[in-house]
Amino acid sequence: TAPTTTTAPTTTTVPTTTASLSGIYWNATRTQYWGTGTSGISLTQISSPTGLYIDSNNNLYIGDTGSYRIIKQSLSITTNAPSGIVAAGSTNISGNSSFSELFSTGVRYLFVDSSQNLYVADTFNNRVMRWASGASSGLMVAGDGTFGSTLNQVYNPYGIWVDSSSNIFVAEYQQHRVTKWAPGATAGILVAGIAGSAGNTTSKLASPAGLYYDESNQDLYIANSATSTSTVMKWHVGDPSGTIVAGVAGAYGSTATQLKSPMGITLDKWNNLYVADRSNSRVQLFCSGTTTGITIAGSGASGSSVTTISGPYDVKLDSQLNLYVSDNSLSRVSKFRKY
Repeated sequence: TAPTTTTAPTTTTVPTTTASLSGIYWNATRTQYWGTGTSGISLTQISSPTGLYIDSNNNLYIGDTGSYRIIKQSLSITTNAPSGIVAAGSTNISGNSSFSELFSTGVRYLFVDSSQNLYVADTFNNRVMRWASGASSGLMVAGDGTFGSTLNQVYNPYGIWVDSSSNIFVAEYQQHRVTKWAPGATAGILVAGIAGSAGNTTSKLASPAGLYYDESNQDLYIANSATSTSTVMKWHVGDPSGTIVAGVAGAYGSTATQLKSPMGITLDKWNNLYVADRSNSRVQLFCSGTTTGITIAGSGASGSSVTTISGPYDVKLDSQLNLYVSDNSLSRVSKFRKY
């Protein structure tokens, strides 16, 4: 069950070893929640999954990038039940001329708003698309479909977030910036990073990937996925620079304080940070206010066993704090149950 405390756990109450952690917090043995582990286009399969999102109706959305589509699946299933539907895109059809199609390898991160509208980072088409709930085609809501550095363009969008006023935040992987797009806008505004300039200083981003917006505090959490940087930053909207909350800038690695090419991120209600530590094949938990991580999924070595993950791309939590991981290298979504 979910914790009943109203304050964040601290490193003094959270065990630091994987063995004891699995018995108290998350089961170290994964459930293969979706996909067969083999790439394919049936509705029981996914190929190179990327972004995940869990909406307010307890539906899980999966970026099935290898099949050019988004899969929607109720969380009520036990495991790998063939009851998903295609929520966006056309199975095994790529393209950019039709708004009903997605580029072949260009689906990255997802967002679903309170009205069940689905937003997709259509990365190599250099645009963010929105599918209204139940729609069969999308609408371009950020970018113009071409890459570049001007503010009417988004260059390889990765992480996206939509706030309560329908502003869209976009992490631009190739421009090393985050832009904000007001509803109906034809251009964004710069809110984090320096366009076209990557770096390890706190005023710069480096291949930003995962994105999370703590709207109540107006703080953006941004994963710098460039291997040479390998950090997660907290950036207060309006500030000229951010602060590092996970990882060591310019010193990637596999220790408890380091990350290597972090990708998807999420926060829980206590502002504890969860990171898909992609090149370390693990998920790290950083309790709020601490920079020492705890491995809560994966062994740190790539593999297909019941205790390993391989190339995790995104992480999400359901209402019971069960953990879902898109296992990009093995075409599956794994679930780690919370105790």
